Amino acid sequence: MNAVLGSARTVEARAGMESGQDGTAEIGRRLRDLRRERGLKQSDLAGEGMSVSYLSLLESGKRPVTPVILRRLAVRLDCTVEYLRTGLASDQELERQQQLLLRTTRAELALRGGELGAALASCDAVLAEEPPAEPATRRRAETARADALERLNRPAEALAVLHELYRDELPGPGSAEWLRLAVALCRCHLAAGEPARAAELGQGALARLDAVLATPTEDHLGLGVVLIEAEHRSGALAAARELADRLLPHAEHTASPATRADAFRQGSRRAEQRGETALALTLAERALALPAEDELARHLGLLKAGYGSLLLDGPVPEPALAKQYLAPAGAELARCGRPLDRAGCELGLARAELMLGQYEDGAAHAERALELVGREYSGLGVWAWLQLGEARRLQGREQEAAEALHTVERLLGEAELRLAAGRERAEAWRALGDQWLDHGRPEPAMNAYRQGLAAAGLSGAAPLRAVLRPAGL
Repeated sequence: MNAVLGSARTVEARAGMESGQDGTAEIGRRLRDLRRERGLKQSDLAGEGMSVSYLSLLESGKRPVTPVILRRLAVRLDCTVEYLRTGLASDQELERQQQLLLRTTRAELALRGGELGAALASCDAVLAEEPPAEPATRRRAETARADALERLNRPAEALAVLHELYRDELPGPGSAEWLRLAVALCRCHLAAGEPARAAELGQGALARLDAVLATPTEDHLGLGVVLIEAEHRSGALAAARELADRLLPHAEHTASPATRADAFRQGSRRAEQRGETALALTLAERALALPAEDELARHLGLLKAGYGSLLLDGPVPEPALAKQYLAPAGAELARCGRPLDRAGCELGLARAELMLGQYEDGAAHAERALELVGREYSGLGVWAWLQLGEARRLQGREQEAAEALHTVERLLGEAELRLAAGRERAEAWRALGDQWLDHGRPEPAMNAYRQGLAAAGLSGAAPLRAVLRPAGL
């Protein structure tokens, strides 16, 4: 594999030289990337015939570099002249960089397999290497590290990494990497109990995406799903519903690969006309390599499920209309969704059935949600048990209802529970208190309210009745 990668890079470099290109822009890019990678300013490299303005021109590819200056820069940047000139390192260094890339790829595979601790350790090791890995490898390792931290329920640490990556304009809206970072930022702010911040970031990202792609694509759906949840959980139900109303018709229309490819092609042409060559290339490549149809269907299913949840939480709940979105969403997610996607949809259906007085059906949906959650210590599991407890009470099965509520008490006390320590945990405790009151059990109800106030950082306030709902699907 190393030999193949080395040959590929050699061929690529030689092709550039044989095409007659002087490589000025590429040399400038490598100078800029290495300087930033080493934590240096342009003024740190200046001197001996190199002014800051001259270095700026070199990095922007507007001035060719002389052999003498190239040697001086190589010494100061601790690299070879050959690397600055052609992008090729010595055989030994090339082998080391390929090993770092391989270790990063294995970390990404470990993430896909659910080996979060191993993936995190591998990324940390790659990022600690000296001399450092190449910029592209470091970005991949940092992105994978943020993913691992998020899934380990360490959103604050993940956010520190993600914000740094997101500030880098490369490659920008319209690229799969940019979308992944934007969505991950919103998710982590939600996990940290900051829905308003998640909504603010999501709105900004969506506006930037709209400026690049005039026609909504799967990128809009992927970002729209998490933004709708952020608006929902921050209490901006009208804004969430407006966005869902905007995206749902396009979601059905853009299911055609030809339509989606055309949107990326048009965006590529506009970027090229503005002189944004890198973005134009990225969008053209997206047109050639569209995501799998199953991924688009998953986004559509999540969008419908989120819309159904909004209909249940409006000023006037509309459970019958909500079912018209939740039922087909459940069918789509059963085919291509993840277990937690399907569990969230089942919870929405459970809520709708209970509102409509269909207690047995509501209990069945809550039980299916629990089967899908499995041993995941997630907020969905808490809300599934709460929903089942409510269904059992309405069915007159008091003992089973009480057992479900005791399970909720135990889960809320688990350290492994992936539920934000603030608002979401407080909401769950408050909903539990409401249910104990419905059972005529004031003592456990007051204990639940006290726990909820503590989770919210309050004490001594009068408990409030909460509307039973999952904290975001």
